Amino acid sequence: MKQISYDDITGSGVAAQLITLLKIGGVAVSQKNWDTKYWQAVMISLSGTARIGDANVSATNGIPVTAAGGGQFTPPIAFATDKYELSDVWVLIPSGAVMSVARWV
Repeated sequence: MKQISYDDITGSGVAAQLITLLKIGGVAVSQKNWDTKYWQAVMISLSGTARIGDANVSATNGIPVTAAGGGQFTPPIAFATDKYELSDVWVLIPSGAVMSVARWV
């Protein structure tokens, strides 16, 4: 597998599709295929609660991440035909909080 790391994301307090926030070297990432074998999001700094979920993520909906150093990861997929679709992931990062994201393809 190949690891792809992205610039840290500073939250705005607004729910957003994760792939729209991803940048490398300050440049937005544009690609057609967001399939991934494994991905992880970790909070670098946080006050309050970040959430990770689908398009319905909100202050009360989604997986809560409640501490710096806390995060969400998906189990690695070994089968060649099975993948996660990263474009289905949405995040709610509190204003000023910082999230770090990486994925493996």
